[in-house]
Amino acid sequence: MLSEKWDILGPFRLGTREAIWGADPLEYHGGFHGLPHVSNATFNSALTMNGSVQWGTTYATISRSSRGQVKAALTVSFPATNWEFLQSVYGWPALQYQAWARGTLEIKGSQPQTIALSGGGLLEFLVDGKPYFGGDLYHYHRAPSLLQLSPGPHVLELRLTRDVRALGGVDNAIEVTIDAELRETEPITLDQGSLLVSELTGGRLGSPWSSINVQNNDGADVMITSIRAFKTLHHVSMREPLQISGHQTRPLIFTISLSTLEEQHFSVEVICQTADQISRALYFDIDLEERALSDSIRITYLHPAGIVSYAILRPPPVESCNVSLAVPVILVLHGAGLAADSSQARGMLDEAYGTCSWMLFPSGVTSWSGDDWHLWGVADIQAAVSAIADWATAVRWAGPGAAREELVVAGHSNGGQGAWYYATHFPDNVSAVAPVSGYTSIENYVPYTMWQVLEPSLSSVLARSRSAYKHELLVGNLAGIPVAQQHGAEDDNVPAYHARLMHELLGQAQWPSKYEELPGKGHWFEGVMTTDYLKGFYQAMVSQFRKAAEIPQTFTVTVPASGNLGSKAGIQVDQLQSPDVNGKLRVTRFSDNRTWHINTSNIRRFHMSATSSRIELPAAIVLDDTTGTFDVNLAQITQTWYLRGADGKWNVSHNPHWKTVHQRYGRQLGALDAILRTQGTFTIQVCSPGVEYIALQISRNLFQYFAADAQILRYCSSNSSQHQSGNIITLAVGQDLPTALLEKYPIRIDKGRLVMSTTNPLSTLPTLRHEYVYDEPGLGAVFLRPCEDEKLELVIWGTDSVGLLQAARLAPTVTGSGQPEYVVLNARSRWEGVAGVYAAGHLDWSWQISPGSYHSDPI
Repeated sequence: MLSEKWDILGPFRLGTREAIWGADPLEYHGGFHGLPHVSNATFNSALTMNGSVQWGTTYATISRSSRGQVKAALTVSFPATNWEFLQSVYGWPALQYQAWARGTLEIKGSQPQTIALSGGGLLEFLVDGKPYFGGDLYHYHRAPSLLQLSPGPHVLELRLTRDVRALGGVDNAIEVTIDAELRETEPITLDQGSLLVSELTGGRLGSPWSSINVQNNDGADVMITSIRAFKTLHHVSMREPLQISGHQTRPLIFTISLSTLEEQHFSVEVICQTADQISRALYFDIDLEERALSDSIRITYLHPAGIVSYAILRPPPVESCNVSLAVPVILVLHGAGLAADSSQARGMLDEAYGTCSWMLFPSGVTSWSGDDWHLWGVADIQAAVSAIADWATAVRWAGPGAAREELVVAGHSNGGQGAWYYATHFPDNVSAVAPVSGYTSIENYVPYTMWQVLEPSLSSVLARSRSAYKHELLVGNLAGIPVAQQHGAEDDNVPAYHARLMHELLGQAQWPSKYEELPGKGHWFEGVMTTDYLKGFYQAMVSQFRKAAEIPQTFTVTVPASGNLGSKAGIQVDQLQSPDVNGKLRVTRFSDNRTWHINTSNIRRFHMSATSSRIELPAAIVLDDTTGTFDVNLAQITQTWYLRGADGKWNVSHNPHWKTVHQRYGRQLGALDAILRTQGTFTIQVCSPGVEYIALQISRNLFQYFAADAQILRYCSSNSSQHQSGNIITLAVGQDLPTALLEKYPIRIDKGRLVMSTTNPLSTLPTLRHEYVYDEPGLGAVFLRPCEDEKLELVIWGTDSVGLLQAARLAPTVTGSGQPEYVVLNARSRWEGVAGVYAAGHLDWSWQISPGSYHSDPI
């Protein structure tokens, strides 16, 4: 039973996506859990009259179900706060705040019970003082926390955070729901609502890949040993046995092969084995749906992270296409909170059907695209595009193929932002882009005004960590790509200023865009993606007679400080000199187009790529106006790199063996969120006893926010990545952390202390070397380390379990938080947030700490 009455304390200041850093002012007083409800007690707050707040009370709406589930819905607001005035000065950031609520969860009966606890709209809660970070900010209801609770009342405390990106900027209330469900005696729960299968076309299954979410209700490991179609001739199989740690949720991935076209409803039997070697059988149902070729069809495929994802695909109308030619793909990215499988998303381009093109609506894996169509979402886009050919083969499609290099990228709202991201980061793969009602970047959408006050040098580190997603800086990469923007003039969700700004910046970059602003229209309306303006653009961009837009004779390529960029005009940058600033290339092609002059800034290594079909590569290049000319041998471009040496001179290298653990490249590039660029299931290795519950929380958060799969290992080693396909997350306390594969890696643990070398250890100049030593209770750190074969390890470390738990908050959950490649937190970070860190910064191409990173000595 959940309490109806809740004690409330707030509001307190909180910046955009700042909560993961801590930044809880009540931690200065020892934390909310240690504060009794004293009616006349006051606490400082910059948001309220007289700069102080007191305790209050609110009441939840309680509902119960016959399945042992109880739900409490809370709406919390602070009407005494002058939100209107604050917003008039600071804008939407003033509507972001935090507060705490305290209630009870009472367990009936006489025996301990397993309770599945979900917190919709929350990032953090405590049960009897034990913290659980991650929650369910977006109301996914994918992975509740499983708790073993004894009979009687338990104190439940909720950290309430108002996030404009999630809740909008129309009012100032926080709405959360708490669901407590009694789990029965079955060892596992099969989430029937999570079942993901492909749809039928002409009685044929478009893809065999399928999955269903499975939660282990027991505190000990459970093994799913087999799966089969029950009482049918259909064939259902899994790749290998699936081990699920205690109270963990994982996707059960399987394939379906149909033996008959008539039986579309059947059951599946799952056999699991508990820790005491007892086998149990559980069942779930599959209903296959049939779709016509002219309809929007759900297809499934494997995401690079090894999970099953889906997209909605609409084949081109054969009657309006020349079947002998491959036709373009119109790629449509949905907005935040909208499932690609919803009727709203499926029907987004209904009025444009008839154009000779494929229409593809990727899911981004989740309704929020996991990370706003960035690293995780882009991997899903690329997998979905590749899956078109597999679907065509499976259903024996006789129409035109898909020109995968001819992507017309469109998107609405968050998807409009995603369209900007994809076009600016993969320009050679985009033939046109149509952002609709999209924002330019998170920090421009809801500015970071209300964050804790930071040292300017520290603030710059976080800004660089977010800069890869600041599309305002990358407009030059769109040269040669037709741009059509549309925005409602009365949009109160994403103001039209975003579109107007990009229109202005594109003009200044000498690549004007088309822009249509709709008077009287808001953020969303029926037909927003198929106005006459947009239908005309789609038709023109997919026309078989369209002449490709020419890339200007002179253009600039901007490489984000992360180094994460696809090719532009066949130029693929592999490494920057420094991660502290963006890289740039200024390209000038002369009239014969056979010789290119390329002036560079902060570029260390690049090569030429034949990715772009819209430009002919040069026969020779001149770099930084040097007297020498480098020939471009098209037959050898995959084995030719242009490398700037320590003397500043350019050289040609044909050595393919430079990609070792000593150099940073490919999927390893980027801030801490580069860990999401995994090629396979995550592995979480536990190196210290007693911290398994933190591994479970990280696994749950990855699954909740990205639908990502993770296996938990209770042993670890420095070469564990050799035996795993995906990226590694390592948890360790004190001296338990294995040494890095890279001998000269600048962060190490020495006798339980964290030691950082801020210059290249190979330097012979002792005056340029400096080591920082951190050793105190509650210290925590996160940092990326290289593994073989382009893989990454995310180390989460603490001097003790308190520091480890604090550091674990920085593992990826929500976007826009700006975690750089390494961070060292101290106890003050609990209330000061990032302002309390000892160190934060970036790692260069040789995995050394960059000069622009932030460090301070303990005082």
